[in-house]
Amino acid sequence: MNRFISKFGAAYWLVLVFLAGGRCRLVAAPARLEPEMSWLENDRVIVGIDLKMGGSITSVRGKPDGRELVNNYDHGRQVQMSFYSGPVPFVPNGLQPHPAWRALGWNPVQSGDWAGNASKVLEHRNTGSEMYTKAVPLQWPLEGVESECEMESWIRLEAQSIQVRCRVTNRRADRIFYPAKHQEIPAVYTNGEFRRVVTYSGDRPFTGGALNEWLDPGPPWKTFSATERWAALVDSKNWGLGVWQPATTYWKQGEVPGEVGKQGQRDNATGYLAPVALEHLDYNITYEYEFRLVPGSVEEIRALVREWERGRELPQYRFEKGRVGWTLRGGIDGGVPLPGMWRVQAQTGTVFLEGPASFWRADAAGTLKISALLKAQSGRLRVAWKGIRPEEPEGSAVFEVPVGGVRKEHSFVLKGQPGYKGGLQRLMLRFEALKPGEILEVESIRLEP
Repeated sequence: MNRFISKFGAAYWLVLVFLAGGRCRLVAAPARLEPEMSWLENDRVIVGIDLKMGGSITSVRGKPDGRELVNNYDHGRQVQMSFYSGPVPFVPNGLQPHPAWRALGWNPVQSGDWAGNASKVLEHRNTGSEMYTKAVPLQWPLEGVESECEMESWIRLEAQSIQVRCRVTNRRADRIFYPAKHQEIPAVYTNGEFRRVVTYSGDRPFTGGALNEWLDPGPPWKTFSATERWAALVDSKNWGLGVWQPATTYWKQGEVPGEVGKQGQRDNATGYLAPVALEHLDYNITYEYEFRLVPGSVEEIRALVREWERGRELPQYRFEKGRVGWTLRGGIDGGVPLPGMWRVQAQTGTVFLEGPASFWRADAAGTLKISALLKAQSGRLRVAWKGIRPEEPEGSAVFEVPVGGVRKEHSFVLKGQPGYKGGLQRLMLRFEALKPGEILEVESIRLEP
């Protein structure tokens, strides 16, 4: 979570609050509840969740190392779910958010809120092989305000890895279709000893290329591309906590040095890591993601992910029930679930469709195929792409799209287009020269050789 205060800077009893213009003041925070832990354990790893903190993961230890990896300085740390949407600011029934968090908008957090109030667990089961938890999260920027949603998690162990499935189910009274926001899937905070980030950010994943590493104080947190879809927070010997998130290659990272010699669970020093997805969170959405945690060496983490990623195909998307990670600007759809295709009504002259952060090499994906129907007077499509490095300029090419008729698959040759080369991360479609009210129906989008 991109927190400027107690996510990394709240004292155990006091919160240092930075206000506009760089001023600060101290705000008293309530005492922490005694943990109520539930555990899974095998011969390689131990994982614990705290039922007094919404069921967030508050403990991960690898064997035989035994050191605690997860930081619990306040309710914004842990390994947990955190989601973002509008409005900004979020003022339910006139309740005002803390000034420091006003810009976050609607922000349910699994563990609790900025003031130290804990989210309520509704249901929990531990079968010895799986932990299930359902909780009502609190709004981080407010005090003791429950969110109109529920969070669920399923946790299992497989050898050295911790498999986690997360779900948020919205039941909001506010039905406005808000702009997409970056979601942490999940937010991961480690103890200060494990705050150096290691990953692979090159354009030839799983070929044994040199790793990248950072030790960047924050916030603001830094963004990076994890083209092998994993990253780790490690110590000076390259041992720590790895995170595999197959759904995105766009990540955030940072560290808070804290006080010298204080690097425990209740200390301020921490490492931060989050795979990030740009998503619309509709008033009634059920949104899920999965990830794995791996305590171990960088070599062990990378080798495991290599096996999990084996057989990955070029990006392809079918809009049967959901937007599958795509977002929308310049238009509006009918919400989720989708009726077997993505139907968008233009509100401006250009409808922007933006795909999720992925990875492909241009020389392996020379053709774009879109199954769609454009109900408009003219059909001009600008296909744009973004590389894996922030400094790389966006490339694009313009094509004509037939209008009217029936939905069918259209092919667009990207191979040989200026700037279409190397490793690429994101695909964007811009339907231009539209009139408000005109309709676009998209059934599928895929890249082919």
